[in-house]
Amino acid sequence: MSPWFYLSIASLSIGGVFALLVAIARTPVIHHIFPEGYFYYALVGHVDLAIVVFVLSFSVFLWERAIKKVSKISFLLAFSGFLNIALSSLIGHGKVVSNNYLPTIDNALFLAGAGFYFLGFWLASLELLPKVRVFSKDPLVHLSSVAIILSIIMLFAFIVSIPKTGPKSELYMFYERLYWAPGHIQQFINGVMLLYAWYYLTARDVKLKTLRILSVVFVIASSLQALVPLIFKDPISKNAIIFSELLYAIGLGIPIFMHLAVLMRYLKPKFKETKFAGTFLSMLLFTIGALIAYIGFDSDLRIPAHYHGMVTAITIGFMALSYEVLSKSSKLTLTQVYLYGSGMLMFISGLYFAGLLGAPRKVFGTGFTDNPVVLTSLGVMGFGTALAVLGGAMFVIYLSYLALKTALEEGKSQGAG
Repeated sequence: MSPWFYLSIASLSIGGVFALLVAIARTPVIHHIFPEGYFYYALVGHVDLAIVVFVLSFSVFLWERAIKKVSKISFLLAFSGFLNIALSSLIGHGKVVSNNYLPTIDNALFLAGAGFYFLGFWLASLELLPKVRVFSKDPLVHLSSVAIILSIIMLFAFIVSIPKTGPKSELYMFYERLYWAPGHIQQFINGVMLLYAWYYLTARDVKLKTLRILSVVFVIASSLQALVPLIFKDPISKNAIIFSELLYAIGLGIPIFMHLAVLMRYLKPKFKETKFAGTFLSMLLFTIGALIAYIGFDSDLRIPAHYHGMVTAITIGFMALSYEVLSKSSKLTLTQVYLYGSGMLMFISGLYFAGLLGAPRKVFGTGFTDNPVVLTSLGVMGFGTALAVLGGAMFVIYLSYLALKTALEEGKSQGAG
């Protein structure tokens, strides 16, 4: 098994621990046990590890399966970056900047970690670039190829964003401008890899034909997003933000829903099978997350409700895919998928209805309100988090057990040889 697979699982597990801490800090009654100042460090650790590092690392693992292996140096760079990010979030030292896409701790340890991780990720992408086959009829090869191209566009977006950051004295604006364009393109990568999971779980042997045209939309929309720092004087100006949202709505959401409509023909309702449960919950979470965005929201808890729907759709899809790759589906894996999926549905519902009534995002505790509906919604969010963390823990522990078992078996085999 690729080391990128184990890196993704380790990142998800540590990010899940941080998620539990963040949820405790937002849950009525029990939030008092949590140190207020550390909440923001835990939030950085959760988002960066359980969302960014997990999804991108798992993506590289899938690219290797579809195309070819990458060098050890790219993995070692990414692994060292992961350790730095985790350690920096755990220590809780430095200025926390709660910007979008890659919440940042402005200190040398964290910045070195982010730099090393993305250097490793982009090196792996560049290694794979000569082997891409965008016109392959194999959906897994095609989608991997498109995602690799998008990762290179993401690198370009990061480079052209550097001159537009402004003075470092305005930390939030500095990092928001730096991450805005590449962060948006990462969401296109996430969308393509979500489709990879759905095809793997439902129709991996289907021959893609006209549907491949939709990938042109992904590439064009991502390329336009990469040009935002060049087109607009300020990449996070009002016009730039509207432009980016239109690219999301047209260039990301619509193509995925078109693929989804086709894939529904291959989805056989077998609620007692892990593969179906994971696929169905992944599609449901994505649809809810997308609908929240299309309905619209302000800067409140509906924003994390939206992106958790989108991201956890990928997470649960990757979980079900992992069991298929390892051929380890069972009652245990079915229970794990349902626990995680139902927990996230409660989590998203709690966030959405609290946000609908004005509950702010990225805020510690519940002192901002005494509205019983908001407090109840946050309680639902907290309970859902507990279920999701339990499901996530089951996934990590079970895969760790399988990894250890495989390593011991390989060791015995080599010893016998």
